[in-house]
Amino acid sequence: MNIKRIVRIALMTSILSVLSLISIPIGPVPITLQTLGVFLCGFILGPLDGGISVILYLMLGASGVPVFSGGTAGLKILIGPTGGYLLSFPIAAYISGYGADRLKKRMSIYAVGLLCIAVNYLIGVPYLAFIARLSIQKALTVGAYPFIIPDIIKMIVAANVSAKVRKIVLKR
Repeated sequence: MNIKRIVRIALMTSILSVLSLISIPIGPVPITLQTLGVFLCGFILGPLDGGISVILYLMLGASGVPVFSGGTAGLKILIGPTGGYLLSFPIAAYISGYGADRLKKRMSIYAVGLLCIAVNYLIGVPYLAFIARLSIQKALTVGAYPFIIPDIIKMIVAANVSAKVRKIVLKR
């Protein structure tokens, strides 16, 4: 791994960490800019490096660095109600990066982004239901429905920003 690649991964981990600090609590799952950061990691760096940057973010947070939503940290967050969403982030970064590497049409990238949002909910909602002892319907009500439109907006913003940034960042 060369120094440019390490710096790009570290930079995107830092951007994700800063975006995660912006948090609006509305229940067990807050509104954050984490998903915007995850999309940026994948769309800009590609599947492998995007996934690595998000895994690095999770490792920082798990080890006690306050990078999770609202400046929280620790393993307790990963095993708490929002842990499933966090654990889905490397998968979403990988999928979005894969799409960015292989698809050039913006609408195709949007479709990949929607798949990533679905993966986030398919992992996060059942995890929330299990940990918080909620029905799936209640978990959907507090952990998915309020976030669908904001997540789609964040994905579209990330796709549009990354289309321009990716050419500069990945210039060899």
